Parts: sequence; C-alpha cells; structure tokens
Amino acid sequence: MTDLSSTLSAIDALAYEGISILGRLKALLDQELEALKSREIDLIQSINLEKQDVLSQFDQNNRSRAEHLIKTNLPVSKDGLDSLIAQTQNKALIIQFKSHWSDLETILKATMDANQRNEQILMRNSHNLDKLLSVLRGQKPSNSLYTAKGAKGNYTGQSHIGKA
Repeated sequence: MTDLSSTLSAIDALAYEGISILGRLKALLDQELEALKSREIDLIQSINLEKQDVLSQFDQNNRSRAEHLIKTNLPVSKDGLDSLIAQTQNKALIIQFKSHWSDLETILKATMDANQRNEQILMRNSHNLDKLLSVLRGQKPSNSLYTAKGAKGNYTGQSHIGKA
C-alpha cells in the first residue's frame, strides 16, 4: 500500500476551496431571492453574471479534484476517494479531509436547495405572467396551443384550422 498523503492533501485543499466557492454561490442565491421578490431586473442580471463566474470556478475546482484522482489511477467517484483514504497513512489528514468533505456536501445540498427555491419562484412568476398576458390578450387561460410539457393544449383555434 503506497502512501498518497500528498494527493489527499491536495484534494483536501480543493474541498476547502470548494466550500468557500459554494458559500459565495449560496450568498448570491439568497441575494437573488431578494431581487426576485422586489423584481429588480438589473440586480437579477448582475447576480446572474456573478453566478456564472462562481459556477465556472466551482467547475474548475471539481475538475482539479478529478485530475488528482486520475493521476493516481483511482476512479473519479466516492469509491476512488475511499480508496485514496485507505491508502493514506496520515490519520490527522484523513480526519481533516473527512470534516472538509462533510462540510462540502452540506453546503452543496444547501446551495442546491436555494437554487431550487429560486427556480420555483421564477416558474411561479412566469406562470402568473402568462396568465396575465392571456387575460390582456382576451384569451381563456386554458386556451393555449401547447401545455407547459409541450403536449397539445386546449386551443380552440386548432379545431378551426383543422376544418379549413
């Protein structure tokens, strides 16, 4: 069994950096929620640009972690990390890594939940806007060509077009 402490140390540093990156993303999602509530379009666009930058940083962080596993001929998966831990003799480093990894998983879950929350608000706002536009156009809300899932909607014009 070879000691892969340097690889685990590098991945631990990247996990710690990932916690920071996801913390920034979570803060941006919270700001986005407030901007969505107050309907500040310029702020939403600004936050969107920042989110893109933070997401690309997190993507690079993930790629770097994967590269370290690949260099040691380990699979890029939980099994690969478990194997790396098993081949590392530095117990203090293992404990530190497990703590950082747990924190990374926790902040990732919180960030995903915040993103889903914002997505639901956007979908609800979009649905409400569609209803409002239908009323302004004089259409019945159920009188649409396609449903949200892309299926054929209850559009009365379809029967008139078919008869022509």
